[in-house]
Formats: sequence, C-alpha cells, structure tokens
Amino acid sequence: MFNYINTTNISNQKGVIIMKKVLLLTVVLMLSLSLSVYAHPPGEIEMSFNSENNMLEVTIPHNSDDSSAHFVNDVTVSLNGEQHIDQVFIMQTDEENQYLHYMIPGAKSGDTISLTAECNRFGSSEREITVE
Repeated sequence: MFNYINTTNISNQKGVIIMKKVLLLTVVLMLSLSLSVYAHPPGEIEMSFNSENNMLEVTIPHNSDDSSAHFVNDVTVSLNGEQHIDQVFIMQTDEENQYLHYMIPGAKSGDTISLTAECNRFGSSEREITVE
C-alpha cells in the first residue's frame, strides 16, 4: 500500500557524482602542473650589435632535453619599433641555447633593436639594446 523510496541510494548517487567531479578536477590540475614543469620560457637573451658590419649576434638560453621537441620556435627582431625579421624554427641549435646572427642594414647610433623569442611550449623573453 505504501511506496517506499530508498533515499540511501539517491544520496549515494550524489556522492558518487561529487567524487567523480573532484577526481576529474584533480587530474586536470595535476596534468597542467606537470606540463609547466617541462615547459619554460627562454632565459635572459644576450645581444650585441657590431656597427662596422651591421651584424646582430644573439644567444638565447633555453635548456631542453630534446631540442627538436622543446625549443625556441619564433624570433622577431625590430628596429625602432618596426619589425624587420620574423624567423620560425623547427628545432634549436643545441640543448642549451639558440644562436643567431642577423644583418640589420641601416641601423645607426641611437637606434633601438628589440628581440622577442618564444618557446614552442610556453612563454617568451624579450631584450632591447641601443646601437652605439
């Protein structure tokens, strides 16, 4: 005559749903943290400009266990705020650095050369120098 509803089963289902959400959130958080350990921006960029031959020499520190999988993948060079070079890479020079040489014709004393280097996994670094 009376219908009996098993409320224990309903509350257990809600608990299972909550636990699944917590587990999913934990997995997503752990994956994002583990990726950030292996991905890092390039280090402090070293640049020098030789006014005699208009050559910009660049060293971009970026440690990687596999320079074909984790590397500096894009470098842009600007002269006085105007982009002159945008170079895309498919690997890094070696497992510690990306070495570059660029000719910047027309650069003169007082001009500003800026460079941005981007990691293919995470982050970027910038450096700016004034031509002497």
